[in-house]
Amino acid sequence: MNLRQRANLLLLLVPVLLLANDGKSSGQKWHIKGSLSDACSCAVPCTCMFGRGPSPHHYCYDMDSYKIEQGNFNDIQLDGLKFGIAHAKYGSTLYLDKNASPIQRVALMQIANKVLRLKDGIYPAGKSAPRVAARDVEITQEYDNRGNHVKFGEDGEFRARYIIGRDGKTPIIVKNNRDIDIADAIKGHTDFYRYAFGGNRFSFKDTNSSQGEFEYDSSKYETAAAAAGGKTKSN
Repeated sequence: MNLRQRANLLLLLVPVLLLANDGKSSGQKWHIKGSLSDACSCAVPCTCMFGRGPSPHHYCYDMDSYKIEQGNFNDIQLDGLKFGIAHAKYGSTLYLDKNASPIQRVALMQIANKVLRLKDGIYPAGKSAPRVAARDVEITQEYDNRGNHVKFGEDGEFRARYIIGRDGKTPIIVKNNRDIDIADAIKGHTDFYRYAFGGNRFSFKDTNSSQGEFEYDSSKYETAAAAAGGKTKSN
């Protein structure tokens, strides 16, 4: 086995070693910063963002894309990579950037578990089938001062335009919302929003969209986990 073959073998083994701990994040430090683009089946501005139930339907089918502008998982660089998720009637599908290396892919999965609150559903201890499907696709996520556009391979896509406030030039922003973990959510409405994978198939237009910046750190989720653990012990 030559040096290149050994290097390739090591590259394939590292993700396996990372997963060997059953998805536990002890000792793993990560930080990501970037932009979130979202669309859902609710009418603008999405009543879920205000702690209410979906409207006008009894469901909220959403599609979220996270573009990491700066990020790392331990010493693994994640700059420029994307991940996302689609939720609908027949379950959820996690989307991972097809441009990620094997080790970057595992890092994205670990982070997605925490950020998307999947509770290690992607790979439960490696002893049973994943509860959340994962697909490696080309993820397009574009945004400017007029709107946003997201595409998950050939499965789903939306394009939205921001809603301009009464000053005639500034988009309407919802601060401190109850649903999406971004401080400022620019509100938009979709020109189209469609998805078709597995049993989940739908097509909407003139529905809700949000755009905003995020910054997440592993310490936040460690603190939340510790608090939950402490509460459990006291009961």
